[in-house]
Amino acid sequence: MRRNLLLLVTSFIFIISFGISTTVSLKSINRLIKENNRDNSVIYVNEVASSVVDIFSEAIAVSRSMNNTFTQILLSSKSPFPSEQKDKIITGYLKDIIHKFGYSAAFMIEDKTLAYYTEQKLAKYVDPSNPDDDWYIPFKESGKTYELNVDTDQVNNNMLIVYINTRMRDEQNNFLGVCGIGVPVRQVMQALQEIEISNNITIKLVSKEGNVRVARSGQIVMERTENEIRQALKTYNYSEPYLYNPHEGDAYTIIKYIPECEWFAVIDYDGEKKSSFSTILLRNLLICLTITLIVLISMSLVVGNFTKNTERFVEEALFDQLTGLKNRRSYQAELEKINAKQTFRTVTVATMDINGLKLTNDSFGHTAGDDLLKGAATAMKNYFSASGWKVFRTGGDEFVAITAKYIEDGNKVVEEFKEELTRFKHNQIKELSVSIGIAQGTKSEVNAIEELIKIADKRMYADKELFYSDSTHERRRR
Repeated sequence: MRRNLLLLVTSFIFIISFGISTTVSLKSINRLIKENNRDNSVIYVNEVASSVVDIFSEAIAVSRSMNNTFTQILLSSKSPFPSEQKDKIITGYLKDIIHKFGYSAAFMIEDKTLAYYTEQKLAKYVDPSNPDDDWYIPFKESGKTYELNVDTDQVNNNMLIVYINTRMRDEQNNFLGVCGIGVPVRQVMQALQEIEISNNITIKLVSKEGNVRVARSGQIVMERTENEIRQALKTYNYSEPYLYNPHEGDAYTIIKYIPECEWFAVIDYDGEKKSSFSTILLRNLLICLTITLIVLISMSLVVGNFTKNTERFVEEALFDQLTGLKNRRSYQAELEKINAKQTFRTVTVATMDINGLKLTNDSFGHTAGDDLLKGAATAMKNYFSASGWKVFRTGGDEFVAITAKYIEDGNKVVEEFKEELTRFKHNQIKELSVSIGIAQGTKSEVNAIEELIKIADKRMYADKELFYSDSTHERRRR
């Protein structure tokens, strides 16, 4: 009797202890789930932004290319073509754009007559008082080079289109009109739908005013109304990469600004349905207690060891151990990706080479040389990585930085980076100097990323020549 009572008491104490430890564990797991959700949300919103940029970057480039010498002559007051002939030339030009690049719509508006041309015909005359055309005057007066506008294509069965409205101007910067191409909204939605379904999230693309521009059918009035989104956008800090707002349970909203299209990506996650942990535990506690403990301990050991090994292998495979930058294997993979996607005409490349590394090694030893390399890497992280560039160490003292962002002024990048280098301090090394060359795909006729890198290399070597032209720098030692 006493033995049975002792056994009962012992079992009771053990079960209570197990229940308490399980409750504590569940709370810890819930906290970890929230932390994991935040990490995942950053991955998702960056993937959405990347997909949107991939879709629109070429469309923007094509639209901007339509403002050329030929079209400027067509729309100028000194156009040599009669009205009827000019109409045919413009519609033929737009038809060629669609045929060459595969877009669903192309248009051109002549400002002096407000004639609206499509690839089919002179479709209408713009009437700014008409709600369908009320975008024209604000865009004309805004001074923007381009903007994205969602509207129906009245020529093509009122299909919903994202228009790339691009300013047309002559060499004297006189406003000539607006041109552009159209990307079907369904193309954007298909890309977003794949991300939504695979990650159990909802995605909306929202204008700066808080108006939902793109969302899957039925989602515009889902978890967050447009008014709620506008309130959230008021707190958005453009100097931060994203705005994360946790909600009840493990739900959240994350917002990221996409400067290429001046829209926000808004992702909502409503959380997993709550499981009845208590019911499951009570029903299976006595049967599965021992097995659960063994499995949890074994899994903890195995997963912990596997995670550590995996992280170590990934780091060794893709990152340079000395500088912490991505290594040459990552660099080659990035080049293959850019060539495969044919985005080399929209990227900007910076090639860099440290000056005087051999002299530092010979004078102060390889430890000082490593300090020089790490100092240069730190400057690259602070300037390039912090601005969204991908930075690679491709050789001993050679580095490459790549960005998909449009860079207006390459010389400004060079000046600002060299200013960052002046922050380097060392008790033996007096100067950290890096030769740099910038090449912009938007300003170069290239057919592969390697050609753009060669252009950057040529400019980098010119910068190096300038460095060694100073008599205080010894040329034979790089």
